[in-house]
Amino acid sequence: MGRLVFLGPTEAFFLRLKIAVTGGLLIAIPVVIYQLWRFIAMALTPVERKSYWWILPASYALFMTGASFGLFILLPAGMKFLLSYSSEFLTPMISTDAYFDFAAAFAISLALLFQMPLLTFFLGRFGILESTWLSGKRRIAIVVIYIFCALITPGPDPVTA
Repeated sequence: MGRLVFLGPTEAFFLRLKIAVTGGLLIAIPVVIYQLWRFIAMALTPVERKSYWWILPASYALFMTGASFGLFILLPAGMKFLLSYSSEFLTPMISTDAYFDFAAAFAISLALLFQMPLLTFFLGRFGILESTWLSGKRRIAIVVIYIFCALITPGPDPVTA
């Protein structure tokens, strides 16, 4: 990828703070998920609480898998593609702040996207979604998913996706 540059006198310092805060949030995610579960569990019956014990580890595993997939697989390929537009007249000089923001948006988008199986499970469990309806609307779903992915992909123009 090359070297990163910082453009302002405080950019490198604030990048270290951003990395520290982001790392702290990633470490705190299990606690946040647990507290959210405790809040939701009060509204459930004891039988329901016991049948949903697997949600905490599954949610954390899906979140971290999505973030890791974004950072370690898609981000390098995406950067390689985006930096391929350089020429003798265009030299990429990516600032540390711009790179971190891009990588964080990539990771968070995919981490949230990887939560979709749990969301679909709960919508089905509460009767909002039905499997027969979903299978009948598969073609529409593919188009909607494509549009959603084009909109959440980092970049200025979702139309060119």
